[in-house]
Amino acid sequence: MKNIIKRSGAAALTLLMLISTSCSQDFLDVPAEGVPTIGNYYDSDVKLDNASNGLYGIVWFNMNKEGFYGITDVISGNMYAGPYNEFGKFTDLSFTNSQSFIGDSWRSCFGAVANCNSYINTLPQSVGPDVTSEALNNALGEMHFIRAFSYFFLVRLWGNVPIIENNADYSKNFVIPSNPTTDVYKFIENDLQFAIANLRSKNRGSDYASNAHVSSGSAKALLAKVYLYQKKYELARALAQEVINSGEFKLLGGDELPTKSFADLWLQKNNNNEESIFSWQWTGSGTYFEGNFSNTLFAPENRLVETSYSGQIAPSQDLIHNVYEPGDKRRAETFMLPGDYYPNLTYAQTLAVDSPKLLGYTFEVENEAQNSGAGLKKYVIGKENLPITGPFNAPFNGESSMNSYMMRYADLLLIHAEAILGSQSGSTSDPAALKSFNAVRKRAGLPIKASISFDDIFKERRAELACEGDYYFDLGRLPFAKAKAILEAQNRGDQDTPKYITISAANLLLPYPADDLIKNPKLTEVAPYTFK
Repeated sequence: MKNIIKRSGAAALTLLMLISTSCSQDFLDVPAEGVPTIGNYYDSDVKLDNASNGLYGIVWFNMNKEGFYGITDVISGNMYAGPYNEFGKFTDLSFTNSQSFIGDSWRSCFGAVANCNSYINTLPQSVGPDVTSEALNNALGEMHFIRAFSYFFLVRLWGNVPIIENNADYSKNFVIPSNPTTDVYKFIENDLQFAIANLRSKNRGSDYASNAHVSSGSAKALLAKVYLYQKKYELARALAQEVINSGEFKLLGGDELPTKSFADLWLQKNNNNEESIFSWQWTGSGTYFEGNFSNTLFAPENRLVETSYSGQIAPSQDLIHNVYEPGDKRRAETFMLPGDYYPNLTYAQTLAVDSPKLLGYTFEVENEAQNSGAGLKKYVIGKENLPITGPFNAPFNGESSMNSYMMRYADLLLIHAEAILGSQSGSTSDPAALKSFNAVRKRAGLPIKASISFDDIFKERRAELACEGDYYFDLGRLPFAKAKAILEAQNRGDQDTPKYITISAANLLLPYPADDLIKNPKLTEVAPYTFK
């Protein structure tokens, strides 16, 4: 594959422009954009259907490789790292706005926005005469979906941020104020409504390769989540119910797919399964920017990885001791405790390069990560085992092709239950809410409930989605005093030395990246957005 180039200028936001072409991996067959030959390239529906491929992976690489977990699950108290790596700064909340995790995440989000803008503003005038309007509309729907997803990240992480629709205008004047969160949410809603109207409908089945791209149902599910964050409960309920009724998505291990389980979500061979609403896509094809580093970051010991860079983060003591009920099947698939056995994990018998590989791994306490007494399991897939992991990208730190879930059907079911409850107080025995909530619990092997409160749903969301980036955002939905109390009650030390923090901030938002504040000092100013 040709080089993937990161293009930056004086602008505060690094605009990642994807310019690679002709790749053996179909999902990253991304042609050149914004050049005179773009119309000559997009001369068929097939090529146009692949136009968005890079928006599912490459643009998110800098965020995914480390920053995503630091700014979400480490801050929120699901993950832990000691003081000797950058994750530790997010464990004790001593990070500053110069930390790379913050800058990388900001630039990944705006890189995705820039690429979406480029496509949205050029594709309609650039496609060949044989391209159908249906294919063009679907492609544009994907761009609007990814842009909405990017801004949903941005508004939840930073609050007020600049809304950028035209890269050319922005490059001429990049010293601009941020726009208020209310305008950002309106912009997100507009993009997702466009996506709903233009994306194709799907019924996700066993042909997982065909599920990689988002659908109209994906956009409805994400918009339901956006509505929930704004406490637009009736709108969230209606959309979530519509997606549920469509039958497009299913729980692996639920009543509709009883032959699978929660554990099956974490096998590479099940990428783009029936539960996946939207995932970052990775290939591990041998080129930097295309693989997922999570196996390397999460695996507690070097025998499970293709390089010697393991155990950078661990489950927190709070996650280990205070989240999972006895008998919860999700616990062992979220983090490892001594004696846990994993039949699908392949590991090296010794640390020698030419050592034999063994199928079936038992976690022992001497292999703990970060003196936690445990090790992370989600996204840990072990050494290369072709039927399960597929090929690895060993020359580049063991990158894998395991997808990163950004939204799963279990999330939507819990959104549905919460939207029916309609507040952060009280309880409900509504049959539809209980059906959605209890479907998630039944899959986990837990007894069903006859009445549920917001706290029940909140706790269930943490247990289900731990180490997937959601708990930090859920804390941000709480009254700040409640979120502060939860965070300050967490043990943020290791198994030997308990540690607690005191939060002096007034909210859970991240600071703007230092470099971007220098380039654009108006970031801290707020002005209404003029909608086009």
